[in-house]
Amino acid sequence: MTLTEPTRRERKKDETRRRIFDAAIGLFREKGFEQTTVDEITEKADVGRGTFFNHFHRKEAVLAYLSEERLGEAEENVAHLLESRDSMRAKLQAIYRIASQAHEEDRELARFVFAEWMKRAFAPTQDADARWQKLLCAALAQGRGRGEMRDDVDDARAESILSAIYFATVYQWLFCPEGAEGAIPDFAAELRARLDVAIDGLEPRKGGR
Repeated sequence: MTLTEPTRRERKKDETRRRIFDAAIGLFREKGFEQTTVDEITEKADVGRGTFFNHFHRKEAVLAYLSEERLGEAEENVAHLLESRDSMRAKLQAIYRIASQAHEEDRELARFVFAEWMKRAFAPTQDADARWQKLLCAALAQGRGRGEMRDDVDDARAESILSAIYFATVYQWLFCPEGAEGAIPDFAAELRARLDVAIDGLEPRKGGR
């Protein structure tokens, strides 16, 4: 199958979208998401309001675009990870660690990205969610094939448990004020510890019981 090269018009459209995106993210980091207006984004990107709305139907759509970009990067990293001979536990921990690093890079912005994700998290047809689940189920299936996964727990259920732990930990870290009861001082260590508890339950029971 031959891949067709994008046309000049398509390239220009992509370049404009990227310019708007970069301007918006820059302003979000500088001023905060809620304080940034569409007019400020269009001024910085040097485009009209109509052009902005041709690419992003609302300001929050920029965050969805950012999530999609991060998912693409995670897919590339995880594809290489799945080819390794690491254990199922190591691969699952690494996949969630890859996902969490984007939040740690910019905690303030991550709060809005996470909130936007929650609005659509349980929609019945979300391509991004299905792709993410596919990556994790692939790691679980590999573990099952190596005897590292219990036969009485299916991959989809295991993925839902692990991801619930992941998102709950991210939420608690993002929104619980530092120093308050329930705050997580070391996000990476806490995430690893919680996932380890769940993975312990997915591994075959000792003695076959």
